[in-house]
Amino acid sequence: MTNKIRLKKFLKDFDSYSADKTNFAYRLNANESPFNFENIFNSSALEKKFLKSMKIKDINRYPDSTQDKLKNSILKFYGLKKGQVLIGNGSDELILYILLTLTGKSSKVLYLDPSFSMYKILTKGLGLKGVSVPLSSEFKLDVEKVLKKITLHDPDIIFIASPNNPSGNSFKQEDIIKIVNFSKGIVVVDEAYSDYSDFSFVKSLKSYKNMLIMKTMSKVGFASLRLGFLLGEKSLIDSVDKLRLPYNVSSFSQLIATKFFKDQSIIEKQIGIIKTQRMKVEAFLNKIPDIKVYSSDSNFILIRLKNSDALFSFLKSNDLIVKNFLNNKKLNNCLRITVGLPKENNRLMLLLSNFFNK
Repeated sequence: MTNKIRLKKFLKDFDSYSADKTNFAYRLNANESPFNFENIFNSSALEKKFLKSMKIKDINRYPDSTQDKLKNSILKFYGLKKGQVLIGNGSDELILYILLTLTGKSSKVLYLDPSFSMYKILTKGLGLKGVSVPLSSEFKLDVEKVLKKITLHDPDIIFIASPNNPSGNSFKQEDIIKIVNFSKGIVVVDEAYSDYSDFSFVKSLKSYKNMLIMKTMSKVGFASLRLGFLLGEKSLIDSVDKLRLPYNVSSFSQLIATKFFKDQSIIEKQIGIIKTQRMKVEAFLNKIPDIKVYSSDSNFILIRLKNSDALFSFLKSNDLIVKNFLNNKKLNNCLRITVGLPKENNRLMLLLSNFFNK
């Protein structure tokens, strides 16, 4: 199937803001302050040493808008070609750009329920038509139901988070590919939690031109960087890039992320620890008759019990907080538990034992 990019009409001859390059000795073009960090703050020797070691010396200057170093690191890591990556200030910004640019025909956006809430929130906020497809009672994907909705609504964008948030499970690869093949619009596979699973669709980008893959560094130890990235066909990436804010990712975030993609060995070890701890916590939870545990490919576990509010309040009173879902019928009496360090998980399990043995 040949898919035509559903770019908003006004963007076809749109002149995007083009920021100047930053590799000049004398930068008198961007109305920046000429005083650097040391002139602004009374920096300690440790702070100066840190900034120097990180090669950060121009906080008074705008970051590199081209983000070339980071982009090249990401492309090399995933074996992709130039122009196949777009970097955002977290995945939320990328979702916003996708909705602003690639909804030029039906103005409809399809997403699953329950899933990541920002798909629905930003769709509604932009005045687009949301098409919700409920997951099963076990949070499984009903692919035939999705295909019927596609036939009825012809959505410009389809968002599929796999592994899904908040349920934690991955959907069948063949079901997602079936949706990609069937859709005339763009399918965005959100792989925010794929590092904790055993599969990624990145290699499928060569075969499916209407697929975009969204990833983030937030779930692997860098949440405060606010850095997400989008992978896909160059023509799609170029289209979404038309409305990207020129200085959307800080110099610090770019620098840290570039280091990450050059050497992931430490992070891979940490991910391995989380996966081992996830199995340990899951095994513990499955021994409690009053708890239903949903299988997870993520760094969290979703559970259901008779009275989630009571457990939630008990944990809070003991200085431990998990995610409670209010006003969501699909997630009634569900709690989402992030897998932490052994010390944190042991504390959780002790408190659960105390609660259910009362």
